[in-house]
Amino acid sequence: MKNILLLTTTPTAGGNGDALIAAAKEEAEKNGAEIHLVNIREKQIGFCRACYGCAETGVCVQKDDFMDILHLAHEADVIIAEAPVYYNCMAAQMMTVINRLCCTFACKSYQIGPKKRVGIFLTCSGSDPEEMKRHVRNIVTLPSVSRTISDYRTEVFTNCNSTSTCQDTPEYLERAKAVARWALEA
Repeated sequence: MKNILLLTTTPTAGGNGDALIAAAKEEAEKNGAEIHLVNIREKQIGFCRACYGCAETGVCVQKDDFMDILHLAHEADVIIAEAPVYYNCMAAQMMTVINRLCCTFACKSYQIGPKKRVGIFLTCSGSDPEEMKRHVRNIVTLPSVSRTISDYRTEVFTNCNSTSTCQDTPEYLERAKAVARWALEA
């Protein structure tokens, strides 16, 4: 049984990101995956302080919810994460999570979990999908991140001009399910 972490960083409960994650979750459940769903909007995660307090132990000095999420990520065989795009880049909620990965490269003895497939859903109103995929590629190919990723797939969902666009677009929901199938097949 595959262990899958579904991570949503949308601040809008019941909106586009949640609809895509729900579709992926439905598909993962059909395939017998063990599922952990984390809504970042329900967590307290501070910004990375670049203090390098984690350099010795790999544990961030901040006492918030991040280390629990990082533990789930390490245990996962698959991660599917969702982020809205604001002003042509991933929203601050996702970037905060990514920036907190500092502990994974600051600590030289840091132990990572198994290599995993990662699916990324980006929702936007009009950003160029290829440019958004380039942003993701720039992050997932960083040496500190890529050493734990066996493969990744990015889907950009455009024209999300209302909070129900993805929920009301069967093609979008099917694309989210297809990513879940792809991620679980390895």
